[in-house]
Amino acid sequence: MTLHSQTGLTSVLRQYTHAAHERLDHRMTGLDLFSSHERYTVFLVVQYLFHRDVSDLYARADVAALVPDMNSRNRLELVERDMQDLCVPYPMVRRNPPVAGSVSAAIGWLYVAEGSKLGANILAKRAQDMGLTENFGARHLAPDAQGRAYGWQSFKAAVDHAPLDTAICISHAEAAFERVTQYLDRCEPYLQAA
Repeated sequence: MTLHSQTGLTSVLRQYTHAAHERLDHRMTGLDLFSSHERYTVFLVVQYLFHRDVSDLYARADVAALVPDMNSRNRLELVERDMQDLCVPYPMVRRNPPVAGSVSAAIGWLYVAEGSKLGANILAKRAQDMGLTENFGARHLAPDAQGRAYGWQSFKAAVDHAPLDTAICISHAEAAFERVTQYLDRCEPYLQAA
């Protein structure tokens, strides 16, 4: 079912996942993850868990057929380096890759991962207030070499009118937002000590 031929898939996804995105934003804001290094480490762990889960999607041939530079956009290694900078141990949580059998499902998950780079501009400034930079502790928040807008616009251009199943993209994008929210919930007890 393709409903995005005129509107563009990313606009449809933004519309249909707005509530899930808002819930996640409010949850993150409420946890004040950029108020201290200790709280930021919880943010890093959540980023690690999510990006570890979606990492394989970046290397899929069917995704690369739509977005040729997709593999180079994967931020997992940058998150890992940020964790190493701050001596954050890797969580003892089993990897949980999404069941994304179709390219439509994969694009739903990657919409969330790639879209988060736009909001990372604000987060990078908050991290900078704590002395973290794109060279130490906040690498994964840095813009792509061509800039934030370029990265998003090229992803958007590649998928907006591709022959993808809109309903599948929506359900998997919602699942991705929910996954990040679940990781925040699991990590919240660690904030009590921070």
